[in-house]
Amino acid sequence: MLVNLQEILRLAEEHHCAIGSFNVYNVESVQAVLKAADGRHPVILAFGEKYDAHMPLEALAALVKSYAERVPEPVVLHLDHTKQEKTILRAIRAGFTSVMFDGSSLPLPENIRATAEIARMAHLVSVSVEGELGYLNEEDGSGDPGDPRSYTTPQDAQAFTEGTGIDALAISIGNAHGLYKGTPHLDLERLSAIAKAVDTPLVLHGSSGIPRDTLQEAIRRGIRKININTEVSTSGVRRARAYLAAQDDPNLRFEQVTEQAEAEMTDVVREYLKWFELQ
Repeated sequence: MLVNLQEILRLAEEHHCAIGSFNVYNVESVQAVLKAADGRHPVILAFGEKYDAHMPLEALAALVKSYAERVPEPVVLHLDHTKQEKTILRAIRAGFTSVMFDGSSLPLPENIRATAEIARMAHLVSVSVEGELGYLNEEDGSGDPGDPRSYTTPQDAQAFTEGTGIDALAISIGNAHGLYKGTPHLDLERLSAIAKAVDTPLVLHGSSGIPRDTLQEAIRRGIRKININTEVSTSGVRRARAYLAAQDDPNLRFEQVTEQAEAEMTDVVREYLKWFELQ
């Protein structure tokens, strides 16, 4: 069943856990996440603005709504990392239950103003809003993740959440999109300080490759939504490559390859969902 982000994060707060947010962009990725959820785990299906060129968001929304009607677990359909207001309005009309306006590259006052306007519009129709504060690198993994001077501060986080009325706050504490070049080091003390400064649920982007113990400590300190994309996507590609390399059948069908990729992606998502449930 489809719910908005606010509802699902309320569950995470009650159970002191995090909800997994996994990027989807076709049938196989949607099925992988829902199979891994197995009727037991709430999940967030995230569709990035950049995917719209590959699959129109209206088509993805129709697909997810059809699947969500058949499963018992709460499912959020979330528009991820969006910079264009017109894309957000399209997503709301299409039935997305949550949207993210990414104004992290803007000066703080401008980010507050723009994000607050998105929140005002979205809340009128019960759609949740995630905002971002602090610099990561680009969504595709390119660019420098930055240094601590670009991390989120507790003071800015408080001003931002109070000024926007958002339902979730994505922060920068040493996390980065894409593949890490070494072992990632999160500023967990900064995370604790931010969690004390705000009442808004906190989000960790760029979580592929962060060790299990670190992610679980981040959850203990207040992270309630964790975004995973790269590790799921690349695992599917590796499985497909290996399967193709082992075949010599000239009549091999495309769906046989995508089934292999989907199975591997399902396994990766399932493992992450286990990590996010603290006991």
